[in-house]
Amino acid sequence: MRLRVHLACVSMMAAGLAAPGAGAATICVKPMVPACMNDGTTFVSADKMQSCQFEVRDYADKTMAYLTCVSDEHKATGQELTRNIERFNCRLSGRPNCG
Repeated sequence: MRLRVHLACVSMMAAGLAAPGAGAATICVKPMVPACMNDGTTFVSADKMQSCQFEVRDYADKTMAYLTCVSDEHKATGQELTRNIERFNCRLSGRPNCG
């Protein structure tokens, strides 16, 4: 009896950062929310509000990069899984040169 493993298509958010290379470990670091957002004094001073606004913009940019990283990692892991299942099925069928 021959074993077959079928994979469902996975839909992912796609963005423009480079995908990790084959076998490369990727560490996606989730950014922390700026402390100024929870500081009651942030919104009583124009200077503090402006400073916090820059921190929030930086946080938004880093969060978008994080989401891209996670998406790329997800895609690379799915591709690795597919390759390994195909290799397993090849070996199971007795074919030579399965990798």
